[in-house]
Amino acid sequence: MQKQNGDWKRYREQFALTSADEVDLHFGRRDPHVPYWEVMNDVVALVEERLREAQKNGRPYVMFVHGWSTSRPRQTTARSMVRGFMRSPEATPLIERSGCIQHETVFIAQVRLGPARR
Repeated sequence: MQKQNGDWKRYREQFALTSADEVDLHFGRRDPHVPYWEVMNDVVALVEERLREAQKNGRPYVMFVHGWSTSRPRQTTARSMVRGFMRSPEATPLIERSGCIQHETVFIAQVRLGPARR
């Protein structure tokens, strides 16, 4: 994975991203009755779902907008969940890691082409 910084909005044009290719992980105020770990698990489920959808539709990139981490070190955030998933074996059939960009506030995933698209 490549590490980059700067204005993340440039990726929209650089990768010809549509609104369907951009996933905003800022959910706003959350239900205080839903455990935090459940919310973080939902982040991972959404990331995987959107990658599968992009793969099925032949979309080459998905941008996950996770923002800066605002919690203390070693605390779980949407950012850490996205990065952790992208490094996991579950992501291997979905992404091309060499084409992914780990930015300070977003993660650009290069989608692995499915068998019918190669």
